[in-house]
Amino acid sequence: MNSPRWLVAKRELTERARSRAFQVGTLIQLVAIAVVLVIASVTGGGDDTKTVALVGQASQPYAQALRAAGPALDATIETRDYPNRAAAAKAVEDGDADAAVVDGAEVLVEDDPSDTLAAAIQATRGQLALREALDRAGVPPAQLQAALDPAPLQVRVLEPQNEDRSTRQGIAFVAVLLLYLAIFTYGLWVAGGIVEEKASRVIEVVLSAIRPRELLFGKIVGLGLLGLGQFALVLAVGVIGASLLGSVDLPHVTVGWVAIVALWFLLGYALYATVYAVAGALVSRQEDLQSSTGALNMVVIGSYILSFVALQDPDGTLMTVVSFLPPSAPMAMPARWLVSDVPLWQLLVAIALTLVTTAGTLRLASVVYARAALRIGPKLSLRKALASREG
Repeated sequence: MNSPRWLVAKRELTERARSRAFQVGTLIQLVAIAVVLVIASVTGGGDDTKTVALVGQASQPYAQALRAAGPALDATIETRDYPNRAAAAKAVEDGDADAAVVDGAEVLVEDDPSDTLAAAIQATRGQLALREALDRAGVPPAQLQAALDPAPLQVRVLEPQNEDRSTRQGIAFVAVLLLYLAIFTYGLWVAGGIVEEKASRVIEVVLSAIRPRELLFGKIVGLGLLGLGQFALVLAVGVIGASLLGSVDLPHVTVGWVAIVALWFLLGYALYATVYAVAGALVSRQEDLQSSTGALNMVVIGSYILSFVALQDPDGTLMTVVSFLPPSAPMAMPARWLVSDVPLWQLLVAIALTLVTTAGTLRLASVVYARAALRIGPKLSLRKALASREG
């Protein structure tokens, strides 16, 4: 662990971790996650509960019928008795009731009633009117009950899904987003760090004591370990916070899922960090970094968008293809693994393809970094860097 490359890795990790930018950035991410979780907990989920005020004896039959109609409308409908129309109207105006039925003939609402509530009241009105008509026609009580409450149809699901499919898909969407942000951010760390060293001429001193390949390796490993720690912290806070607020059931989030996401973070970071290292080595000024990384940024963003869109149909051909392609596999394959039953061989093939691609980009990065690290001046093209024999 005292080899030059590990000393460089330790320096990169400690220096970046001590920087105010890293600490503030981590804090902002944690606060953002907390805000999102709180907003989701307050505004989302939960039962759709409606309250209906009832006035008069003629409105009493609505109580049982409305409560029974609720589940069919994916809502919970509660009823409360009020002594007169004025009291019921005040309850509606104060928000204590969503609507009021007065003497079975009038409905009071503050504004337009919701579609769910309107459907429930109208369905109840129709059922009560039909019951009254059949009763006047002399239909026996047993036949009346059978006509109004028929046996439900038997439903057979042709393509059954796991009960937690929606939960898993939601987690997959979040995983894709986090992986994209992590890979994009930490890749830029590598490129920015290289340019900073070149601009300050620190790299000239460092390369007098260590080989370029060892310096590049140490930089990628050090920043990768720090990024993994930050990524794990954000992921842990998100999962635990969502569980405490009731947004996610922790038993759904298995150790295997977390391991898969962490594995693909490492694979994705290793792949893109080497390419971002090449982009950083080709320029000497921070203002030139954007043009150097522009095409690469588009690849990362495009891979994220492709993975996100493909996740709409996790079992489709598009998702299968993008989960194998090395640029998009670090985001697509873990998401697909969380949602679908991915054959183990497909996971292993995707890992192998990504590793082979990473090995190739690492070799390319080592050559370019060695030849371009000490070059100061205008942006160097990749072709010129490969053709050069200096460094």
